[in-house]
Amino acid sequence: MGATIDIHCHLATPAAAELIAPHKRPEYEPYDFFMGEDSKAQNSVMFPTIVEPLRNAAARIPYMDRMGVQIQGLATFVSEYAYWAPPAVGAEAARLQNDHLAEAVEERPDRFVALGATVPLQDVDLAIAEMDRAIDALGFKGLQIGGTVAGANLDEPQFRPFWQAVAAKGIPVILHPNGYEESHRFGNYFLTNCIGNPLETMVAVTRMIFSGLFEELPDLKLVLLHGGGYLPFYSSRADHTWKVRPETRIAIPDRPPSAYMKQLYYDTVVFQPLYLRHLVEIVGADRVMAGTDFPFDMSETDPMGLIDATEGLSENDRIAIKGGNASRLFGI
Repeated sequence: MGATIDIHCHLATPAAAELIAPHKRPEYEPYDFFMGEDSKAQNSVMFPTIVEPLRNAAARIPYMDRMGVQIQGLATFVSEYAYWAPPAVGAEAARLQNDHLAEAVEERPDRFVALGATVPLQDVDLAIAEMDRAIDALGFKGLQIGGTVAGANLDEPQFRPFWQAVAAKGIPVILHPNGYEESHRFGNYFLTNCIGNPLETMVAVTRMIFSGLFEELPDLKLVLLHGGGYLPFYSSRADHTWKVRPETRIAIPDRPPSAYMKQLYYDTVVFQPLYLRHLVEIVGADRVMAGTDFPFDMSETDPMGLIDATEGLSENDRIAIKGGNASRLFGI
């Protein structure tokens, strides 16, 4: 059957957090900046319960065993992207994070693989240099980035050299947002996460599709977490817009947005077999991989059970989603 693989989990690096702290301003992080006091209070209760597995890879193995996860694909903690930091500081923070993840894999290569290196996207040249180091020297299988970079959209021209370098490298990029940039209405009810994270993914990737990025770079491997946010669940509206509005067809004149959605990859963190079945119907079973969002309270605690409970999947589909697709995409 092959190993079960979780492609969506985070390992924090306290040394990186300390390095960037003097440069941080509240408004730089929309996830925290717009969060209501009720959710901040709950975080003060929740975080102490997860801090050990969040920072220490070895501490998470019992949790993995209970979830039926044989291999975790480690990625960085999104609160440590620090795209707002001075470029040199951002580059050093990325180096600290990537070295930390690589060390965790070196200690337990049977249980961990380095999937999501972070890169200082506030300076594209530095980002490409750190990508090369993480992949070539540290053995990472891919990158993890946010949905925006200090307010800039990923489809903007300054990031095209980065995407070209990624495509040339042939590695997957995991997109994990850190809140939604325009979250001024999300102050209550933990909406900065509940709505904000999936909305950030939808906005970022819809822009990337309409910009022609995936038309220009058809081999680009982008992995969307939280099931792709809202993107695949209302793809018909994007297609209708493309049909009736000529300004949406300038960069993608020949194929509707949903065609590009089928070029992307998605995790299973949708919490409901019905939605997982819909995701598979829209993008195909070969584009979906098991994920958890470990170790946070918003994580899926029974990822393999969710897959097993999803109707309409063949046994081969289940094997592929539980680990086969990740093994193929990331070269595990």
